[in-house]
Amino acid sequence: MAGGSPTAFLLWSILSCLFYCFLIYHLWSYDKFKCLRWNPSGRQPGAFKRFMSYTYIATLTCLVIFGVIFTIIKFQEGELHCYVLGPTGEMTPMPLEYFSSSRRKWVLPLLLVFSIAWACEFIICPLTVIGYAELTFWLFLQNQGPTTRLWFESGEFKLWVWGTLFAALGMPLTTFVSRRDLDQCMAWTFLVGSSASTATTLGFLFVLSQFPAFIRRVKEDGAAPNIVIRLVFFFQLNCGRIIFRFLFSIPLFILALDGVQGPHTINSNFLLMLGGIGAFVSSAITLLIFFPRSLTQELGYTVVVKAPVTAPLDLNRLPTAFSPRPTSPKDPALLVVRTPSAQPSTDSRH
Repeated sequence: MAGGSPTAFLLWSILSCLFYCFLIYHLWSYDKFKCLRWNPSGRQPGAFKRFMSYTYIATLTCLVIFGVIFTIIKFQEGELHCYVLGPTGEMTPMPLEYFSSSRRKWVLPLLLVFSIAWACEFIICPLTVIGYAELTFWLFLQNQGPTTRLWFESGEFKLWVWGTLFAALGMPLTTFVSRRDLDQCMAWTFLVGSSASTATTLGFLFVLSQFPAFIRRVKEDGAAPNIVIRLVFFFQLNCGRIIFRFLFSIPLFILALDGVQGPHTINSNFLLMLGGIGAFVSSAITLLIFFPRSLTQELGYTVVVKAPVTAPLDLNRLPTAFSPRPTSPKDPALLVVRTPSAQPSTDSRH
């Protein structure tokens, strides 16, 4: 596995910077960064989500650092000088070991930064689609029985803790152990990270298969319409997001196998670009799921569920006369949207 061309990493750096700007804009529009404030008084509602949010932002920061600096190093080495003649006569990107010593010393720290970002991605999923925390939390919700369970006391939470420890130690340790050969170091980092990401995505396919039944159960239990609508919205976003998840992890897995097993005839630049597009498109969808904006609340409207009014039964009239129009049994409630009041509505998203 060669390091890839400067153009491929330029795409990574552009996408990471654009997405970071979108993150700042979205969080400001969401609640002006109130979702990131931590109350030092102790345990508070939403503490787990805030930890996930901090991990999310840390991951994206590491990706921006890796993408921008690695792109600068690639271009400093020169576009024409970044290719060498391969063993079969084709032009391949120049191995990292051939870089000048002043720039080669930056490669290992950047790979460590990237491995830390990937470890955080495995914990929560900022990079792409489905993080380990999201997977275990949805399993926790779907496995709720008649007795309400607490997340911090559930088996899914303990499973997430062990997975977090494995990811936080495994990814940087993989990069550090294979540091003597920089090209092999990048290959093994990509192999371990893409394998874990692909396995997590495959596990989430089971969650998606159970999601429609979960939504029906929530609806039958009498949940509020806005909760059911939000669950349906999450399900639809996850169906699209999982496609980009595979678009991220599978190309990088192919690149990693090429680096570990030996050179093959593959287009490494194309696979790197596919991985970058899959990563940041799915990250944008993840942001919409983690911090879903409610334009109804932001504009000051209130949605009220009003029970239908039943007319009194008149035995002297025909049954077809006491209903001016046919009603649908699937519409037991009427949604009334009230106009904004003078007082601003309270945002209940936190």
